[in-house]
Amino acid sequence: MSEEKKAKKFKFEQAIEDLESIVTKLDSGEMSLEDMLKDFERGIKLVRDCQKFLASAQKKVETLIAEEGKLEIKDLESEAGAGGEEKVD
Repeated sequence: MSEEKKAKKFKFEQAIEDLESIVTKLDSGEMSLEDMLKDFERGIKLVRDCQKFLASAQKKVETLIAEEGKLEIKDLESEAGAGGEEKVD
């Protein structure tokens, strides 16, 4: 399956719900180690898929903004820090 078809089939909101479910199950401590490892592996794949989806969405937004000639990318992390919260490393 091409990357474009995979991207169209990917449902970000569903992936987030699946991740939340996996975290809840892992936190419960009621799973066998084998099942925990399988769910952990699935969770890592979902996280990577979400990261790819978000990177693609960001590129699309930047392209659309650039077409208007008003490209201004803001660093959201530094703006959040300006609100009085300090970033702790």
